[in-house]
Amino acid sequence: MKTQSVSSYMLANSTRNILAKAQADLIKAQQESTTGFVFDKGLTLGSRTGQSISLRKEYDRLSVLTDTNGVIKERMTTSQDALTNLIKGTQDFLGTVTVMSGGTVARAVAVDKAKNLMQTATGLANTSFNGEYVFAGVNTDVKPMGDYDAAGNPARAAVLQSFQDYFGFPTTDPQVANITAADMKNYLDTSFSAEFDAGSWSANWSSASDTLVKSRIAPSELAETSASANSAGFRQMAMSYTMVAELGDIGLSQSAFDAVMGKATVTTTQAISSLADTQSFLGNAQARTKDATDRLGVQLNVLNSSVLDLEAVDPNEAATRVNALTTQIQASYALTVKIQSLSLLNYLK
Repeated sequence: MKTQSVSSYMLANSTRNILAKAQADLIKAQQESTTGFVFDKGLTLGSRTGQSISLRKEYDRLSVLTDTNGVIKERMTTSQDALTNLIKGTQDFLGTVTVMSGGTVARAVAVDKAKNLMQTATGLANTSFNGEYVFAGVNTDVKPMGDYDAAGNPARAAVLQSFQDYFGFPTTDPQVANITAADMKNYLDTSFSAEFDAGSWSANWSSASDTLVKSRIAPSELAETSASANSAGFRQMAMSYTMVAELGDIGLSQSAFDAVMGKATVTTTQAISSLADTQSFLGNAQARTKDATDRLGVQLNVLNSSVLDLEAVDPNEAATRVNALTTQIQASYALTVKIQSLSLLNYLK
C-alpha cells in the first residue's frame, strides 16, 4: 500500500490549484452578475446555442431597421417643413397677384415679390439633410435647382427666348405695349407653359430625378420616402413666379397685364394644391414608417424576451456566487500564508 506524501510543499501546491480554479470561476460569476447573461453560451445552452445565435441575429437586423427608420423619419420631417414654407410663400403670392389684377398698385411690387419668392423657393427646393438633398429624388448628391437670376442660367435664357420667338421682339422692346390680352393669354398657355413641362423642366431647371428614394421600413416592406423637385407643384410654383417676375413690369397694357395676373392667379392656386398633394404623399409615407417602426418594436420585445429566457442568469444567484468565491479566495490566500510559514527550523526553535 502506497503512503501519500505529506509536506508543506504539497499542501501549498494543492491550495494554489484551488485558488486558480476559484479565480477563474470568479471571473465568470462577475461577468454574469454584470451583464445578466451566461458567461459561456455554448457550454450552458448546448444544443440550443444555434437558436440563441439566430435570435440575436434577427434582433440585430430589426434594430438596424429601427435606427434607419429614425433617420428616414427625420429626413421626411425636414421635407415637410420645407414644403410648408413653400406653400406659405405661394399663398402669400396668391394674395398679391389677386389684388394686382385690374388694380392700381405699382407693378414693381409684384415683380419684387415674385423675384424674392423665387430665390426663397430655390433655397427650399435645395434643402438638404445629412448632406443629401431631400427633393432630388435618387440623385441625392446633386443640388436640384440652380439660381434663376445667376448669369447664364439656362432656365431664364429659355424663358426670355420663348417670348422673343413668339412675339418677334424681346421683353425690352417698346413694342410690348402693343401686345393684346388675347395674344398674351395665348403665349402664356402655349410657348411659356411649354418651358415648364416635364421635358423642359429637366433640361433647363432641375437636376433632380423623377425616381423617388425607396426605403426598406420593415423586413418585407418598401416605401417611397422622398419627393422630387420635378413634381407638378414645384413646376407650377416656378411658372407663376417667373411670369410675374419677367412680364409684370415690362410696359404691358393694362389688359395684357391683367392677363398675366389672371394666369398667375390660376397657376399659383394649382401650385398650392399640388404642393399640398406632395405633403399628403409624404404624410402617408411617414404614417407607414411609424406603423412599421411600432411593429418592429413589438418584434424586438419578443426577441429580447426569447433571448433572456435562454441566456439570462438570476442576478441574485450570480451575486451570491461572487461573494462566496471572493470569500473562498480570501480564505485560500490566508491558508497559503499559514502553510508557507511552516518550517522545521521554526519548530526546532
